Formats: sequence, structure tokens, C-alpha cells
Amino acid sequence: MNSANISIVITCFNYAQYVVSAIESAIRQAYMHKEIIVVNDGSTDNSSEVIIRYADRMRIIEQPNLGSIAAYNRGFEESTGNVVVFLDADDLLAENALEEIASAWYPECAKVQYDLKIINGGGEDLGRRFCNFAPNYDVGRVRADFLRTGTYRWPVTTGNAYSRWFLETVIPLQVDQGPDGLLNTVAPVYGDVVTISEVLGSYRLHGSNLWSSIGSDRSQLPARIETRQREVAFMREHAARRNVALPPGNVLDHEMAFINYRLMALKLGLDYPGRGNDTCMGLFRSACRVLLRQWFPFKLWVSHFAWFVILVLSRRSIVGGLFHLRFNRAAYVQVARRAACVVLDPFKRFR
Repeated sequence: MNSANISIVITCFNYAQYVVSAIESAIRQAYMHKEIIVVNDGSTDNSSEVIIRYADRMRIIEQPNLGSIAAYNRGFEESTGNVVVFLDADDLLAENALEEIASAWYPECAKVQYDLKIINGGGEDLGRRFCNFAPNYDVGRVRADFLRTGTYRWPVTTGNAYSRWFLETVIPLQVDQGPDGLLNTVAPVYGDVVTISEVLGSYRLHGSNLWSSIGSDRSQLPARIETRQREVAFMREHAARRNVALPPGNVLDHEMAFINYRLMALKLGLDYPGRGNDTCMGLFRSACRVLLRQWFPFKLWVSHFAWFVILVLSRRSIVGGLFHLRFNRAAYVQVARRAACVVLDPFKRFR
């Protein structure tokens, strides 16, 4: 096992109802060479009262509300590990996460990434994974994808363990929100990306997180696309400094999520950077190329393909409903499960 000293940095703002689970998932790690740091970013609920209960098992940093990025920057500044995991206060780590990370990590790699299961506000598994990594998605495969397309498959913040030396090249972060886009985009420029196909954490979808509050607002699509373009431009700047050759063309043509966002924005009549170069059929062909080149579980592959077919063929009036369904499907699944329980309950009674 490599000598990885791992820092878990938990950032919290008004997540008293979730932060206990995040903290306890960090404390439960059997891996000995760890430290836990919680940055409470000026919470106005009872987060402080909840967090202080664990003061004997971690470091607590109280700061005025400066925003999530300032909290990430402060947490990194206070950490000492040569590997850093940023754990959002509403997410969780699996009990064996740090042991698996330490086994996979080596000093030359920029980061270790791993699958996350998606849960709802109550902690129920929604049966989805982020990113559904193929077992053979190894360092060589990531490198080949990156050099061919300028991108690769990566999870949200909690699904990454970054080498400290890499973080020092980009922190303090100068982005508006969400460190994962920038950090993951630029990581392969600096070193290897190691992938663990095992689920080592949970990403929570609920009504008050960033994904639900901003992701489900169609007017935010252009801003999301523009932010991604800035991240790619940042990556190209760093690649040029390090003489890393990258392919020409639009990196977003190789990312399923942003093919999807651009197609929805186009169908909804929204203006976004690069819209003049996009067509519905061109974006559909890009989606098909990604589906052919990347591995997905069969059901997920079919659902992706069906989604893009329906999206291309739908009128604008219908696309609005599809958009709402796409970004609120966790709530629909929960309602469906409850309805199924109500329907089946009478039959269970007569067994």
C-alpha cells in the first residue's frame, strides 16, 4: 500500500439535516492515516450545533458566509494530507473508500476517481450510478480518451481523491461554483487519472442542492454551457504551458451531458455560446458517436439513445416537459415507488 495521508474536507452551508451523515461516513473510515476537516461556511441553521458534537474527532473551521469555493479553498489550506477528498455535506463515503483509494493511489497520479451511487434526500438508493465506469477503464484508457477528445469520464466532487501536488497548481480556485468541473478537466494535463469501478460513495439528490435548484431551471442552460467552455479554455491554457498536445475541435462534442444541454437549449430556442455552429442532427450524431465509443450498461445505453431520439423529434412545447422530467426524475421515481406500495399493499394483506 502506498503511503497516502488522506484529508477529508467537508464543506457545509445550512445542511444540518445531512452533515451528520457526511461526518459519520468520514469517521467510520477504518483507514488510519486520515484527517477530517469541516468548514462551516456561515450556516444560519443549526449546523454549528450539530458539527460541534464531533469536535474531538476532527478539526472544525467556522468562517463567515463567503461561498462554497471559499470554503473549499480554506479547507485545502488547512489540510495536510498528500491526498485530499472534498466531501460535500450532503454526500457520503462508503466505509472502505479510503482504503481503496490508498491502495490505488501513487505519487505520480493527479487523482483517483470512483463510482458513486445516487441516493435521494432520505438516503434511498435510486438505482443509478455516476459514472458507471467500465471495469477496464484504466489509466491508459483515460489517457487515450483525453488525447483523442480533450476529455474523459469523471464524477462529481465526492467521487474524486486529488493528489496534493496537483491541487497546488490550481488552488486557490477562481470559479463561481462547483470545483469539480475545473479540477477534473485539467487533471490529466498534470498526471495519471486512476479509476476504481467500485462504488465508494453516495451522491445525494434532493430539493435544495445545486443540481435541483439550478439544474432544473432551463434559463440556466446557457450559463452552464458557457461555464463548461471556460473550464475547457482553462485546461487548454495549462496544456499549452506543459506542451501537452490536444486535439482541435469542440471538446463538448465528446461529452454526453453537454451534448444534451446544447440540444435542449437549441430545441428550447435559448441563445448560448456556440449556438451558431450547432444543429439538431449534428448534436444527435455527436451523441451517437459517444454512445458507440464509450461503454455503458445496456439499459443505460438504450435509455440514452431513446432520449436523444425523442428529444430531436419533439416540438418545443414538449421539450419543456421533457426537460422538467430529466432534471426531476428522482422525485418522479420516489412518487412512483410510493404509488406502487399503495397499490400493492391490499394484496400483501391477504397473503
